[in-house]
Amino acid sequence: MPGEVVLEPLRGAFDTEPLAGVLELAARRFRGHEAQADAPEDPALRASFLNELAEHCRVLVLTEALTAAARTGDRRYLVGRSAIVGDHRIFPVISVERDAWYEAPMLHTPADVLDPVERSFTESVVRAALDVATYELGRREPLGVTNVEPATILHAAADSFVAGVLRLTGQEFGQGARQAIDLVSAQPYEGRAGVGGVVLARPGHPDVAVEIEFEAPVSVQTTGSFRKVLEMAGHGLSLLSDGRAVYGLGWLDPSYDSARQDCFVCSISRTGTWELWHGTTPYLRVDNGMPSLPREQLGADEFADVVDRVFGDIDGRDATRLWDVADACAKQAHGTMVVVHPDAATERERLMPQAYAIRPARLAGRALQAATSIDGAVLVSPDGRCHAVGVILDGQATGTGDASRGSRYNSAIRYLAGAGKGSMVIIVSEDGRIDLLPRLMKRIRRSHVERVVERLVGASGDGTDFETFARLDRYAQGLEFYFDQAQCDAVNAARERVEERQWTEEGMRVTTVPISPDPAMDPSYYLVEG
Repeated sequence: MPGEVVLEPLRGAFDTEPLAGVLELAARRFRGHEAQADAPEDPALRASFLNELAEHCRVLVLTEALTAAARTGDRRYLVGRSAIVGDHRIFPVISVERDAWYEAPMLHTPADVLDPVERSFTESVVRAALDVATYELGRREPLGVTNVEPATILHAAADSFVAGVLRLTGQEFGQGARQAIDLVSAQPYEGRAGVGGVVLARPGHPDVAVEIEFEAPVSVQTTGSFRKVLEMAGHGLSLLSDGRAVYGLGWLDPSYDSARQDCFVCSISRTGTWELWHGTTPYLRVDNGMPSLPREQLGADEFADVVDRVFGDIDGRDATRLWDVADACAKQAHGTMVVVHPDAATERERLMPQAYAIRPARLAGRALQAATSIDGAVLVSPDGRCHAVGVILDGQATGTGDASRGSRYNSAIRYLAGAGKGSMVIIVSEDGRIDLLPRLMKRIRRSHVERVVERLVGASGDGTDFETFARLDRYAQGLEFYFDQAQCDAVNAARERVEERQWTEEGMRVTTVPISPDPAMDPSYYLVEG
């Protein structure tokens, strides 16, 4: 039937009434859209512009209709551009959990414009995935499964997000800026890693102070020249760029009003690593060419929780002293590693001569800076007293390291698997990030885990739609670490029941790998319930 809306797959997640007539609603919005007045006079350009505007209206109206039609309010719907397949206009749709969506840092940009700036890197990733879906649907013979690599989507998303940020600064031609920053961050200069800031702002911005102005701006696409001028950054000065060229050195005035959203900072912290900031908020991080959301900074409360769980009944003042050591290391210009050992005096003797023993003392200020200025770890006891510096850790290969991380991180993994078991390692990277090992899952209530499993098992029966079960299952997946054998068995059986039902009713099978208890799980991960 012309104009009829069909949802695939059919899972009962929407009421159909709010979806009726969405294309006609979109056509009415298109006819009354104020952007009609901006259409070019050239016939070909005008047709292209109006087609884009019509599609924009269809996507907006369908997004609003899906939100109104959803039977639960815990998801956000993003609609991609449509593709004509036979007699149908098909729109790909991705839904995400609303709470998780808004956890990512977001810019404040209008959505109801013809070419909106994506508000977060998360949104850019979803939009890039939708673009892939639209492209695949537009094939003469659409494929059932796309072969696009996830890294390709992430790179496209980062390109789009950075270009959108540059549009906010006034630069309409910022394509390629992400790749240029990737290259310059990875390029050494006379053997030194590139470190420094790049202020992204238009020339003449009232909140940008220019200390040195280049008469001939340096193109960011010329990696060698871009890297050479980056060497000048530091001592309170950053490169100044409009996204296409570096026009000088200077700084962003602290009085800059972040509500303007027209000045951003690209912070290059070490070889291949940089972050995109606005004000005090990081929006994008790139490590060796791989874009991601920035990692959250470790807080004092989380640090104290790990200290308590590793060392048991530790004095609160000692936990504070250890945090002060970690915080002081994070503020230095180089990375380091601090090993907190429950018997630091004995461990110092064991590691000799792979360490420089010192008289136990609490170090701070320039003494701590001196202790961390050489290769090797600093060995301290849980009361914050330093016992040795320049410690070379030993350990055994475990297969649990991370090839994308540096030598400090992986040597700490090996150490904790051997003689360092029962210790805590504080790893501070060059950009001031703090990692704690061992990585401990947060403590939760046993009753909460039990309720989650009960709800999932209950939803696997014949009376529950697949969308509801999938939503509960996604939540349960985040708690699998805490499941005991009986709970793993119950969840595996529930998933198998739904898998068979879905195959029978829809001809689609989503196979899951059976789960088993995590060997690292023990009762200490459960909170005491009153």
